[in-house]
Amino acid sequence: MGFVNAHFIAYTTDLGATAIHGAYALATVGVAGLAGGLGFGLMADKYGRRPLLVLAYVIRGLGYGVLLMATGLPMAILGVVIIGSSWTSVISLTGTVASDTYGLRRLGTIYGTMFTVMPFGASSGVWLAGQIYDSTGSYDIALWISLGMGLLAATAMATPSTGIARRLWPSFSQAH
Repeated sequence: MGFVNAHFIAYTTDLGATAIHGAYALATVGVAGLAGGLGFGLMADKYGRRPLLVLAYVIRGLGYGVLLMATGLPMAILGVVIIGSSWTSVISLTGTVASDTYGLRRLGTIYGTMFTVMPFGASSGVWLAGQIYDSTGSYDIALWISLGMGLLAATAMATPSTGIARRLWPSFSQAH
């Protein structure tokens, strides 16, 4: 998501849009995030939290794929709307999947740790995208990496648990 926050407007100007049009396009992320958060939340109640978190990451990866194919502002808007639809949903679904997996007793520590570490990944991604752009003149490699990371996250969430956390930290099993 760091790419969208930091580089989307510059990306759209490379596609021929003005910075103002790129900023307007970026504003669609918020609306898409509201709709996605509500929609994913409702579907998670019906179909399960983990499958919807997998779907949110797949959708995010596909959104980066759409950005890769964009040749103009309309396609870039579509890509960022797709990405935005998973934006806020991932936050709430991650917390619920963590509570389902580890129980409520340590949820504060787990959730706090996740959201302490995530900004380092996001800021590293922003920096890396800038470095890639500066060295290649294109965001394509950064977008491929973002697409891959979305699909990697989906795969990790879709993979059945081996129970390693409970073997390493037996007290987790007492948290349920």
